[in-house]
Amino acid sequence: MYPISPLYTDYLRRPDREFIVKALVQSEEYDSSKIVDFSIENSLSLNDGFEIGTAIPSKLTIRLRTNEIIPANARIVPYLSLSMAGMTWLQAQYPWQDMHVSWIGDGTDWLPLGEFFVDGREKINDVWTFTCYDKLVFADVAYISSLTYPTTQRAVFNEICNRLGWTYDSSVVINPAYQIQAGPAGYSMRQVLSYIASANSASIYIDKAGTVKFKRFSAADTPVFDMTTADYVQVKQTNPVKTYTRVVVTYNTEDELKYEAGTGDDNHTLYVENPFATQAVTNGLLAALNGFSYLPLTMDARGFPQLEQGDVIGFEQQEGTTWDETVSTWQDTHIPWDGIMRYKTVILHQVFNFAGGLRMTLEAPSVSEQQSEFVVDGTLTTAVNKLNKEAVKEGKSYYGATITRTEGLTIEREDHASKVILNSDKMSFQADGQDAIYFDIPSRRYKFNGTLEATDGVFTGTLQGVDGTFTGNLSAAGGTFEGNLQAAGGTFTGTLVGVDGTFSGTIQAATILGTDIRGSTIIGSVLKTAESGRRIEIDSAGFRSYDSNGRNRVQISTSTDSSVAAVVWRDTNGSSVGEINSYESSGQLTVFSNNLWLGSNSNANPIRLQGAVTFGGSATLRTGFVYGIGISDISGLQSQLTSLQTQISSLLSSFNTHRHSVTVPNHNHGNTANQTSGGGTFQSTTP
Repeated sequence: MYPISPLYTDYLRRPDREFIVKALVQSEEYDSSKIVDFSIENSLSLNDGFEIGTAIPSKLTIRLRTNEIIPANARIVPYLSLSMAGMTWLQAQYPWQDMHVSWIGDGTDWLPLGEFFVDGREKINDVWTFTCYDKLVFADVAYISSLTYPTTQRAVFNEICNRLGWTYDSSVVINPAYQIQAGPAGYSMRQVLSYIASANSASIYIDKAGTVKFKRFSAADTPVFDMTTADYVQVKQTNPVKTYTRVVVTYNTEDELKYEAGTGDDNHTLYVENPFATQAVTNGLLAALNGFSYLPLTMDARGFPQLEQGDVIGFEQQEGTTWDETVSTWQDTHIPWDGIMRYKTVILHQVFNFAGGLRMTLEAPSVSEQQSEFVVDGTLTTAVNKLNKEAVKEGKSYYGATITRTEGLTIEREDHASKVILNSDKMSFQADGQDAIYFDIPSRRYKFNGTLEATDGVFTGTLQGVDGTFTGNLSAAGGTFEGNLQAAGGTFTGTLVGVDGTFSGTIQAATILGTDIRGSTIIGSVLKTAESGRRIEIDSAGFRSYDSNGRNRVQISTSTDSSVAAVVWRDTNGSSVGEINSYESSGQLTVFSNNLWLGSNSNANPIRLQGAVTFGGSATLRTGFVYGIGISDISGLQSQLTSLQTQISSLLSSFNTHRHSVTVPNHNHGNTANQTSGGGTFQSTTP
């Protein structure tokens, strides 16, 4: 149930309630003068009974009187408020801090009724009817995962929500031990989300604020809202109380492979389809749903817009009879003295209709006991079931093999690394989406894009080619080549010996050994001055110098083509002791070391720093003197010294001109025989 304020709750119960309506269409607000009416359908089940693992989009049908152009997929959010125009001070019996009512008495706070997106429209006269669905419809796209499998259901759920830009709240509780063993190829995002929800005893829905939520079911559920007989028009019980004590989960519909848990007949069995299920998942479903029950019914009632699909509600029903009409035995008669029976049910389907006032229809359907126990298939159903078992279906994967009208026979791995397409126009073996072996129909040639490798093989007849490139190993017991042996590229293993010769074109080799190799251009993956020990190596990673122990001591490399270029010096342990880096983004050249010395071997050629110099830390001059820096060369020093001199002069002047006076009373030095005198005021001299 969506949270609302106490004031809103109280006014919903009043018989004289009056609604105020508005709708936010994109960024434009429509009031009651443009809103004709609307209806909202919310569902957790689309069949004749209770289900889990559903992800059913809510539907909004709204009629607007407007001439404005509302684009496709426009966002529409309807709102309801309750008028406070007739409220008096005596009626305002609420805590002051909860009274969020404006002084003009327009209405309570606005309650959103869901976030919807335009899917279809129709115009009759000057009124547009828009059919809209919530954002679950955007999940009806193929799910191609980038995760590494097996992985947790939580990781898959997060990947889908992140791709769709969705947020979910704390109601989404996924068992961390539940995993998906292989990439779920062939499923949409909405299907995968619903399977994860069903494994965790829940269904998925989008709440009134647009947040993804789980509605979890358990036998211990208690009503979140209680309705009195004044809150509904009529209620009709459609079947006896439905209770579940057994769970059957089908994880392979083709071969009808299932897991079971619990005991009970078909009338007390919940059937679930979930390709990600295990016996542990099935046991978890039974633990949550064993004993879950609800009263199947349909109800027409006053509208309570805070109710959501999946809410468990209680309601009262007058069932009192007279003593004469009661025919049951005393011990079997369970009627309260006030004659009002209290029941519990769950909202599996609800419809809100607004046309000035708000009313709602609630449904909690169920399959009757007879339909559960005695399922009779007609001849057509029997034939269809037989066809489903025996026929190969278009677009359905059979261990990676699929038959479609567009590509014929397709065989594809779940991670899409390899794929085979066979039809009358195309025969192709693909790797990572590219043709590796295929038949080129216009040229009538089989073509290879990659490496042709064989353990052994014998070619008879004449092997002839106008041109070609051989990579890999070309081996022969013996042979004589006459004429010109020419190749754009090739790899030779073993020993190639010639008295003399001239090679034109490209020579490719994993290793070239020799003391004197001459040529205009030598291109190779690695260039070494020696196989091991003290050597220099050059490859695509840069330049490296090794000592006699094979340790890299000097390295020149770039991190990317447009980023950092560096020269690095290393110690015998391979740790960097200093480096010079250049940064493309800032144009900086930096020198770093844990202990950096810059020195000159000649006093006649000192170290020179040209340009502005910035010290990032403290500078210590251990010996010698600093020349060439005057007071005026240091910013602010001259003004600071002048200020200090002025203050010193002022203090000196004050000290030299200071004088004070001392007043001493008349006294007799402690002897009363003496004459009392000597007092007066005496002025001091300057220092």
